[in-house]
Amino acid sequence: MRNQRVAAFSRRLIADRRGANLVEYIILVGVIALIAIAGFKLFGNQVRAKVDEQTGSVQGINGAAK
Repeated sequence: MRNQRVAAFSRRLIADRRGANLVEYIILVGVIALIAIAGFKLFGNQVRAKVDEQTGSVQGINGAAK
């Protein structure tokens, strides 16, 4: 009896496709996150230099206004 219930549950679980879209979205988000991490590692220093440059410009504007 228990084996029949387990077998029936297993068949229903295998046939159930409701979670397939969620898994696809999770994989997609993971791939995008990996691409973003690779981009930050590759261009991180250049982006940091540009942000620091812009920070200096904004601070210069604020200093001139005081």
